[in-house]
Amino acid sequence: MRARLLLNPASGRGRGARWRERLTRLARAAEVELEESSSARDLAARARRAADEGVERLLVAGGDGAWHWAAQGLAGSATALAPLALGTGNDLARELAMPLDAERAFAAALAGAVDRIDLGRIGDRLFCGVAGVGFDAAVAERARRVRLLRGPVVYAWATLAGLAGYRPPRAALRTVEGAVVEGEVFFVVFANTSHYGGGMRIAPAADPGDGLLEVVVVRRCSKLRLLRLFPSVYRGNHVGDPNVTVLRSRAASVEMSPPQPINADGEGLGLMPVGGLSVGVERRALAVVRGAELH
Repeated sequence: MRARLLLNPASGRGRGARWRERLTRLARAAEVELEESSSARDLAARARRAADEGVERLLVAGGDGAWHWAAQGLAGSATALAPLALGTGNDLARELAMPLDAERAFAAALAGAVDRIDLGRIGDRLFCGVAGVGFDAAVAERARRVRLLRGPVVYAWATLAGLAGYRPPRAALRTVEGAVVEGEVFFVVFANTSHYGGGMRIAPAADPGDGLLEVVVVRRCSKLRLLRLFPSVYRGNHVGDPNVTVLRSRAASVEMSPPQPINADGEGLGLMPVGGLSVGVERRALAVVRGAELH
């Protein structure tokens, strides 16, 4: 089996760089090629080249942002993405039951079974896990700028810091199945997988192999009510709250006024375009390595 390790040294606010020496030793002992990315675009290009060169498993040491960019290069290929968790949220690794310790994940990446999962598409960008528009995207962008905190607490702090000045936009959401949601909302997320934001179970029923996205809409409510709702997201207990609407869809469109920020897998994609966004599913577009405990 031909495997390659691709390290994103910027992941986890420098955690990737701190793991460089340890990962080099692991790669050398397992006779695995090692590369290091210099930017997000470079990471996507290296992933694409690995697929073109017939690499069977690409071990990507980083976080959800690194795996997002790797998926842009690997989509449609036979090369399996194996996430080694060195990031802030590491939600794709959770979804695939990969160990969150990078050294254990290295072994699991070489031994685990290969599967194929769907990818979401928002506008012209593919995403592995969850894409969002509105307050949650603003929170993710704020979290990216935090330097003094580490791990999932970054997202909790960014939520509290961003809430006071946020004004919910008016939204119009339509699914191809005929569902319509209109009115003021805090955010709309499109979930291919169940987790985001460092372990929040935003869409507990999401299945990255069923050809559908879980569409979660959090309608405008008091900010105190939203803060009370926030802890329940970690357990997935927000589903069923009267301020939360959950739909399942193969494709949808969403408009917001004023235009809101977009985020996918923790990566900021700027403001939504005038006329709104289209969102859909690319069936079984990405090969992945799953953790052994699922098999």
